[in-house]
Amino acid sequence: MDRTGFPQLHVVTGAPGAGKSTLLRHLGAYPFATVDFDELLESDGSLLGIDIASPEASLAWPAYNRLWVKIATMLLRAGSPVLILCPLAPDEWTAATAHARNPPGAAWGRLDCDDADRRVRLAARGWTPEQIEEAVEDAEELRLAIGREFTTTGSSAADVAAAVADWVLNGAEKQSAQ
Repeated sequence: MDRTGFPQLHVVTGAPGAGKSTLLRHLGAYPFATVDFDELLESDGSLLGIDIASPEASLAWPAYNRLWVKIATMLLRAGSPVLILCPLAPDEWTAATAHARNPPGAAWGRLDCDDADRRVRLAARGWTPEQIEEAVEDAEELRLAIGREFTTTGSSAADVAAAVADWVLNGAEKQSAQ
């Protein structure tokens, strides 16, 4: 339980290409709620008519993050742990909780892969070299901010999901973003 009396919120962040969407498909077998920031978006990256996934929508990102804080709080009321997969750094989550009533504390983990794997994965999605290098830079920033790592390089998605589930269910050390 965190300071609100709710079960613990776990956040696994990762730069693009780390494997969050792939991991999501393997976490449904575990007894906790798992959601991904991308799940609210339409296939074109839009939410309520705004292309939230594009850099041009960066002014809307703080509101999107606050929406996820509210969703996490609602899910935690069910009495089970919640895992959120997202691209945020802890300081972005903290900013999103600034005006929330009883925001949930969070334990943080990082989904990561070798930069070479990230480049291959993002190139396969049609990303430009500039976009790929920005994702590599984002990954490095997250490595500096969050120590708890789950790597998708050389591991199956099922094995990574099992490691994440063990962390969520067995209360591994808390790395609070607060």
